[in-house]
Amino acid sequence: MMFAAQEIPDDTRRAVNAATARSRLPQSVMLSGGSQALREQCAKELCMAALCAAPAPGTQIPCGQCHCCRKVLAGTHPDVMRILPTGGRKTVSIRDVREQLQETLYKSPTEADNKVYLFDGADALSPQIQNALLKSVEEPPEDVMFLFLCEQRESMLTTVISRLTEYPLGDTLSAGQREEDEAVTATAKEIAAALASGDEYTLMLKTAPMAKNRAMMAQTAAQLIRIVRDALAEHSGARLLSGCDREALLLASRYDAPALMEIKAAMDRIVSNAAANANENLLLTLFSCSLAPVMKQRK
Repeated sequence: MMFAAQEIPDDTRRAVNAATARSRLPQSVMLSGGSQALREQCAKELCMAALCAAPAPGTQIPCGQCHCCRKVLAGTHPDVMRILPTGGRKTVSIRDVREQLQETLYKSPTEADNKVYLFDGADALSPQIQNALLKSVEEPPEDVMFLFLCEQRESMLTTVISRLTEYPLGDTLSAGQREEDEAVTATAKEIAAALASGDEYTLMLKTAPMAKNRAMMAQTAAQLIRIVRDALAEHSGARLLSGCDREALLLASRYDAPALMEIKAAMDRIVSNAAANANENLLLTLFSCSLAPVMKQRK
């Protein structure tokens, strides 16, 4: 099932899965609301569905195991083209759109049967750029999907929104919530990378920012659980869902399933203890002491 994250509205989940089951994904899509990590994860799932190479009739799409799906997950598929700012700019320019999209729009995909043009932070696109995209979005070539990731849909022109199929991903985070969410994800990624490296000193350094912040420790532990689940999924060839693919793959390459389950159990204890208002110093010690024995293990 696609869009399985609990916070995604049921109507959105049903609509996406119904379209995928009928092989009728829209060609121009907007993912709105939710967190940045959730939008990125849902974008990967849509890209996988659009490019999946599973050949057998009746096979679940996306399969998550073909070479196309795995390249999308790894962020290396040549037919997923992010439209990015160049020349040191922070926002996409008309020139970027012309060179990265309009000059390649009618060229054949490189590996898959289709290709995806992805705009992250689409609500930062200027009205001039949005207007320049109108015709392409309204009448895309048959082998093209446009995918717009948008936190604040109100920043998009009504004329553009009317040409897109919108999949709302839930309430938009406030600025404070977004900053906190990004800090938790960044810390969880750094701790996962430290675990994969086997460096106890680095692990200690990466856990330090959580001192005296029980809520952050609980949230970081919960995010680490999701990353570990993805590492276990990698062992079995299942789809990755945490949005932290690189870190999950690093853990999967270093640890076998029993060691990964030990990491998960340690994080479960931290989440439980945090919910019981355990002392912050105790929780921080648990992060290091519970994980240190696991770090001595390798495949």
